[in-house]
Parts: sequence; structure tokens; C-alpha cells
Amino acid sequence: MGLNGIGLLLLLALAGLAWWHNLGARTTARRAARKACAEAGVGFIDELALKRLRPARAPGGGLCLRRTYGFEFFVAGDRRYAGEVEMRARRIARVHLDPYPFPDPDPE
Repeated sequence: MGLNGIGLLLLLALAGLAWWHNLGARTTARRAARKACAEAGVGFIDELALKRLRPARAPGGGLCLRRTYGFEFFVAGDRRYAGEVEMRARRIARVHLDPYPFPDPDPE
């Protein structure tokens, strides 16, 4: 195995590490979105999509990745509303639910 083979192997290892790290971040974001929906009394639609990925400042002052994931939720019926989970590094920075009508506690 020459230098080209070692370089390719290193590149594949870095890509695998980035993929693994992103899976963990996505799982954390999904948990935060589910929790926010449960606390608001709305239904989480099992979709989570990476909307933005950019460098940012970490709370400690260093550089990190800022990920913004989008998801959808519903109150009742077929109307969907949007929400976002923003992460800095692997921590939840913000969960936002778009305005929605409050669920009717007495559906009579």
C-alpha cells in the first residue's frame, strides 16, 4: 500500500467519522423535537431534515458546527406546522415551533 492508498484510507475514515457524528446529532435533535411536541401537546411527524450546516462559535469560544434541523408537527386533522431544532456542536441551542392553534381540550 503506497501513499495514495493510505491517503484514500484516511479520507474514508474521516468521512465515516463525520457520518457517525452526524447520526448522533440527528438522534439528539429528533429527541428534542419529540420532547418539545409532547410538552406542547401536539403530534410530532416522524420527519427530520437537515436545513443548514455552518460554522459557528461554541459556548466556550471555540469553533463548532451549527446544525439546523426542520421537522413538522400537527395539532389535529391534516394541517401541518413547521418546527426547527438548532444545535451547536452536539448540544441543543434552541427548539422552535411555528404558531399553531391550541388543541381543543373538549372536542364535543
